[in-house]
Amino acid sequence: MQDELERRIDQLESVIVALQEKVVALETETARHLKRYLTACPSCKNEFDLLVNHYSIGLFDNLVYVKCPHCNKSMPVVDKEDGGIRVVAD
Repeated sequence: MQDELERRIDQLESVIVALQEKVVALETETARHLKRYLTACPSCKNEFDLLVNHYSIGLFDNLVYVKCPHCNKSMPVVDKEDGGIRVVAD
């Protein structure tokens, strides 16, 4: 009976280690995806989330504008080649 319990405990420990590795991989991937929409304001150098701080879409130039939540500087946003977005610094 004790050998069976030890075998079961070893099996559960290996499952826990595998799950911990998967959690770390998921956390890393999630952080990478969230970082795609973070930028730093060219004026005040504070980092902010582009998705939360967008406020208008230009009708004639088809640009989305963001406003820095720290210094209120308005900046247009453009697509990057890798599927992300970036602010246009004047």
